[in-house]
Amino acid sequence: MKAARVRATSPEGTPYGFPGNPAPSSAIEIHNDIPKPQISKPGELLIQVKASTVFRDNLEWNELYPPNHAQLGNDFAGVVVAVHESEQDFGIGDHVYGMAHANRGGTWAEYAIVTSEEAIRKPASLSWEEAAALPGSALTADQALFMHAGLAPATTPQQGPKRVLITGASGGVGMYLVQFALAAGHHVVAATSSRARNGAFLRSLGAHAVVEYEDLATLGEEFDLVVDGVGFAVLERCWGVVKREGGTLVCFDACSWGYIQEHASNGVSKGKEGVRALYFIAEPSRESMKRIAGHVAKGNVRGHVLKTVGLDDVREAYEEAHVRGMGHGKIVVLMP
Repeated sequence: MKAARVRATSPEGTPYGFPGNPAPSSAIEIHNDIPKPQISKPGELLIQVKASTVFRDNLEWNELYPPNHAQLGNDFAGVVVAVHESEQDFGIGDHVYGMAHANRGGTWAEYAIVTSEEAIRKPASLSWEEAAALPGSALTADQALFMHAGLAPATTPQQGPKRVLITGASGGVGMYLVQFALAAGHHVVAATSSRARNGAFLRSLGAHAVVEYEDLATLGEEFDLVVDGVGFAVLERCWGVVKREGGTLVCFDACSWGYIQEHASNGVSKGKEGVRALYFIAEPSRESMKRIAGHVAKGNVRGHVLKTVGLDDVREAYEEAHVRGMGHGKIVVLMP
């Protein structure tokens, strides 16, 4: 079958790995002779992939590297073509979508193995492209807010409206963070690199206010929850706006996995010992996908597709995904 793979070593023979030596985009290769994967245990589904997406920082995921041969692609939308004999939830011919686990990936291919925990039936109202554009970004947003930060609907007895700040708000994950927090009844401030470029889009999502990162220092310690997907200097500034006591700071930026210890050692988080700081990597979850499917059924969210490319063009698409100001939504990879 046709599939994308990442070359294991540099031209000089140095193995790629993270942290320290993630593969460059030039290591992405297209092969036409990859064996079709086979079901090997209960819970696995073999799907014919119709569409996948480009994750901007995929080559920086530690899970990609040895002992596994790096296989890119995690979002998927496709057709079930084989199931384990014990499978109860899915059958051959089902249209499904979801996100494969970070330690396996492999959906930049004509066929891929996913699990029944990772998949959910695709509604007819979503195209293959829209379905593929949803899971990874929407799952990350759902889990950041409701599984890790513990945000609850503002109408519940134990929780009134909270003040929530989202950085990277116009990005692939950020747009869902804004929408989900608003749907839960909270006050949402969207932070972006450029109000001129992204302000109208964020206001169209319903954000109560839009600020630029340079404005964060003027906001004060007023936010119950700050969710950061940008990292670096922006993440450092987030400590200044989260409430000193009882506030929560959640980060999912791939390069910021050690930020809690780093910021404690260099003094960035000094005086904020009362903040609950978290880092997480999104994982496949049927519970999360069911909540997302509920939003889709109500017409609250759809997959935002920036553009579509073929499998032969994934290297260029990966590079394009790093260009600031390229637009809103995911680059979707259509399979042959």
